[in-house]
Amino acid sequence: MKKLILSLIFGVVVIPLSVVGVIYSLNQSGFFNLDNIQIVVENSDGQSHFLKPLVSELDHEIDQARGISLWKLDLKKIETQVNAHSWVEQVSLTRRWPSQLQVSVVPREVKLLFVNADGSLSPIVEDGNFLPSVSAKEAPDVALLEGDVFKKDSSLRKKAVGVMNEIPKDGRFSRKTISEMNFDSKEGFWATLIQSGIRVKLGEENIPTKAARVGQVLEYMETRDLQARVIDADLSKKVLVRLRKDP
Repeated sequence: MKKLILSLIFGVVVIPLSVVGVIYSLNQSGFFNLDNIQIVVENSDGQSHFLKPLVSELDHEIDQARGISLWKLDLKKIETQVNAHSWVEQVSLTRRWPSQLQVSVVPREVKLLFVNADGSLSPIVEDGNFLPSVSAKEAPDVALLEGDVFKKDSSLRKKAVGVMNEIPKDGRFSRKTISEMNFDSKEGFWATLIQSGIRVKLGEENIPTKAARVGQVLEYMETRDLQARVIDADLSKKVLVRLRKDP
C-alpha cells in the first residue's frame, strides 16, 4: 500500500515538478526566445506585388519582439499593432514552439484605384475608404476610378465598389475587362473597356442584368467584326449600341 502511495506521489507531484523545472531552466537559458517570425498573407488574390512593401513594413515593426520568450510574449499587444495597419482585415497569432511566431493576415481587398492629381493612386477597399497612396508600379491590377466627385464622397466610392462587385469576375464584360469607371450625376456609372475603349453606360441599378446584356452584345459584335463607341445598357429591356461610324 505504501509503495502504491509513493508511486502516486511520484507520478502526480515529482514528475510534473521535474518537467516544470526543465522548462524553467530552458526558458532562463533563452531556449524559448523568439527568433523566427513568419508572416502568412492569406487570400491575397493577385495583390502580392502591392502587399509586399506593406508586409515588409509590418515585419520590421513586429521584429521588435524578437528575443522575448514565447511564454512572456504579449500576443494581444502584437495583435493590436497589426490591426492598426489600415490594409489589414483580420489577423491571428500562433506560437510555434520552441521559438517561432506565426502571424496570419487577411488583407483588405483593393476594389478600385482613385487617380490623384499628382498621378499617384489611392487604393479603395470594400467600405469605400482609402488606403495610403501608391505609385502605378506598386498598385494592384484593378480598375481606375476617375473624377473629383469621388475624392471627398466616401459613400459614392462605396457605391462604386458595390457596382463593381455586381459585375462578373470573368467573361466578355467583367471586372477584368474594365480599365476605369466614372460617375455622372444624371446618368450614373460609366465603365470604359480596356482593349476597345468602348464606354458602357450602366446607371446605378440592376447591374447584374445589364452586365449580362453587355456581355451578349460584345460577343455578337465580335462575331460580326463590329466596332462601337458607346453601349447604353441603362435601358429597361434593351441595349443601345452606337457604332464608330455613327455621328
